[in-house]
Amino acid sequence: MQFKSLEDFVIQQLELLNLERDAEIAESRKLQETFSAKQLQERGVCILNLVVHGMRSGLYGRTIITFGSKLVGKELPSSNMSSGDIVGIFSNSSASQLEKDQICSGIISCVKSNTIEIALDSDCENIDLNDNECYKLLQLANSVTYRRLKMGLNSLKNYQGPAATLMNTLFGEQVFSSANISLPPVLLGYNNDLVWFNKNLDHSQKEAVEFALKQRELAVVHGPPGTGKTTTVVEIILQTVKAGNRVLACAPSNVAVDNILEKLVSNSSVKAIRLGHPTRMQEAVQNRSLDAVLSNSEARSIVNDVRRDLDAQLKQIPKTKKRGPIFNEIKNLRKELRERETKAVKEVLSHANVILTTLTSATQEGPLKHLLPDHFDYVVIDECSQATESACWLALTRAPRVLLAGDHFQLPPTIISPEAARRGLGLTLMERIIQRKEDGKSCVRMLTTQYRMHRDIMQWASDQLYHGKLEAHSSVASHLLMELPGVEDNEDTGIPLLLLDTAGCDFHESATSEEGSKANSGEAALVFLHVQRLVESGLPARDIAIVTPYNLQVWTMSYTHIIFDSI
Repeated sequence: MQFKSLEDFVIQQLELLNLERDAEIAESRKLQETFSAKQLQERGVCILNLVVHGMRSGLYGRTIITFGSKLVGKELPSSNMSSGDIVGIFSNSSASQLEKDQICSGIISCVKSNTIEIALDSDCENIDLNDNECYKLLQLANSVTYRRLKMGLNSLKNYQGPAATLMNTLFGEQVFSSANISLPPVLLGYNNDLVWFNKNLDHSQKEAVEFALKQRELAVVHGPPGTGKTTTVVEIILQTVKAGNRVLACAPSNVAVDNILEKLVSNSSVKAIRLGHPTRMQEAVQNRSLDAVLSNSEARSIVNDVRRDLDAQLKQIPKTKKRGPIFNEIKNLRKELRERETKAVKEVLSHANVILTTLTSATQEGPLKHLLPDHFDYVVIDECSQATESACWLALTRAPRVLLAGDHFQLPPTIISPEAARRGLGLTLMERIIQRKEDGKSCVRMLTTQYRMHRDIMQWASDQLYHGKLEAHSSVASHLLMELPGVEDNEDTGIPLLLLDTAGCDFHESATSEEGSKANSGEAALVFLHVQRLVESGLPARDIAIVTPYNLQVWTMSYTHIIFDSI
């Protein structure tokens, strides 16, 4: 699908986003109207019987409320809630779970075994919660993402910035420039060859790196499973930084962003800052979060003085009957805190040469608003084939040159609305570029050596999806379980791939009408028997992974035998 104009794209995407938003709200409302609060808690989307354990100020002066059990120290019930989720705060005695009946809403900033912290929305800052009352938290449909996506799309209409040429190419008549950029001398060795940070890159990886560095507007790195796509992306970022450029590196998920950062931080030339809440980051990279860097900066003491005063006022709220003066003082302190933190954030971000964030956080609502529109020289989007195109444009407008990396034959974006999916919301930017007849293939380079699987496991995917171009590296091409230390050589460990056809075996499926999930106890038992034989052959249970597309099958297999507890 190609669009006639930018305006055509924006109109269509806004319409499809509305369909997707409506579908998510309907799904959430069905749960809220169908089930009681107790049933919702059992499903992991509600937590009951909470009391306020404390109030304090967070980044930019936002009020953070800590909820916990009435019995201090008691663990909270397990739930699906995690940092970044939007929740509504309700009175525990309220029979309603509808969003219109909530006291206020906020974003989960931290989840521990016995407490949960909520950063209140800005319009709830002066909310008065009673220490003696019980509350419940209910997970809500994520309106923040949709609002950001819509704002991003609308901002494209009158866009004038560093990505104007790229935008005109993708939504106009012109083709991508075929003229290459000369590599800066600082990147070259004595023989005018690129000096590599990673000396172990294979031929297709090196070719992709050089290609990306020379592209004037856009480069696409197509990385099939196990081909070292993120390793290649990191080399491109390092070379770009060495050339004196500033990079915005994004991905649709926190895990994908952290994978880039974890590989980057080993290089001392990289001054990287990770945007987002630290609790949503891998522990190994939390010290690179904006919060962590700010807490260790010279501006910390200036900010902390105001925060101490603000926290002292927040603690006075439950103890005071006439709260008007306190709320006025809190308002003034929040304003001063925001001003001081803004100055500190600007200072930290301006000294970074790589800033990393999820796509939906690359907006003017977050810390990036403190940087000039042309601050970045290069935008990188990893796993771009898992993101909608509208999400990609939140980052793409920030630089004149772009690298997209992904594999459109693997996981697509998650789309809830069948109508939105049918009409193209799931079509990714990577696919749209590759489908361009005039020049789509000219800006793509594919990685061809995979380091993950035996050639027999790889071959079908290579033939069916990648035109037979994939090759298995010698380190994995023929490796078998029996070659591992302590593992026996037998019929189970001496083959790389085992396919079991259960047709005609009377293995009947069961399903849940409410969730549409499925299970097959016969197949679960069969899997267990195979796992048991592998363990008896010397393969540690902790080294075995079992994957199934259905939650109900996961539950069925986990109860098939006690051995699954260690897998």
